[in-house]
Amino acid sequence: MRSFITGLGLAASVVLSPAAYANNVAVADSQAAVLASNAAKQTIDGLNTSLKSQRERLEQLRKDITGIQERFQKDGSVMSDKDKQALQAQAQSKLNDYNGTAEGVQRRIEEAQTAMLKTLMPKLEAIIDDLRKEGNYDVIVEKKYVIWASPTADLTKKITDRLNAAK
Repeated sequence: MRSFITGLGLAASVVLSPAAYANNVAVADSQAAVLASNAAKQTIDGLNTSLKSQRERLEQLRKDITGIQERFQKDGSVMSDKDKQALQAQAQSKLNDYNGTAEGVQRRIEEAQTAMLKTLMPKLEAIIDDLRKEGNYDVIVEKKYVIWASPTADLTKKITDRLNAAK
């Protein structure tokens, strides 16, 4: 009986929630809108250019580590203990270099992403608020939380277009 009453209470809260009475609802994929913007594309292109040498270094280190592993598997049984230790030390050194370089690349990506979002988020919020007012929307829901929406209810492209037009 208690679970029935609890279930009724939950059902009533959903039915009586403000979203249930919304007459004009739209959806938007804010992440896709930002990533499709010219500012995001410029940030990504600039980042790819500036990180090119580090990515090439990572690829070379990966090849070196793979080569050491293959050599160890192929010749390990006939190598002296001293040679095995030297090869393991070399592999460990390359692995440490790889991890350090990868962490640096990841940090640069996160910094660029944070800087981009710091610039774009106020614009995004203002654009969404303008679209809400213009369309007289009661609710704008993040698209990933919606099971289905009419394509005409999707504001994502409008948001991207306005982000591109904003200075």
